[in-house]
Amino acid sequence: MLYTILKDIGISSVLCLGERVLERFLFPGLHRTAERMAAADPARADDLATLIAEAVALFAMVWLFNASLYAISYLSRRPLQPYATSLVTTLILVLTFASAYAQWATMPAQPQ
Repeated sequence: MLYTILKDIGISSVLCLGERVLERFLFPGLHRTAERMAAADPARADDLATLIAEAVALFAMVWLFNASLYAISYLSRRPLQPYATSLVTTLILVLTFASAYAQWATMPAQPQ
């Protein structure tokens, strides 16, 4: 069971980082808007540390759900399906990406 948890942690961390990078690549300037600014200093909005911090926050949100799946599986003494955590992770990341697209599409002026 430890191997599957570590595998799921690795897969979800790569997916979370990939989602953040893809969002910054496809929606330029979105991370600099006032409501999505993760850094206190606007000059640090483009830093790699800010990108990693956003990915870690997304990873923590995903693992709130995945850890609850593991807890339910353990308490009910039923094995968790191997694809369940990956499916939950993908669903959360798709919804996060769709939210970013919706915010970027409704921005008053698209940045260059």
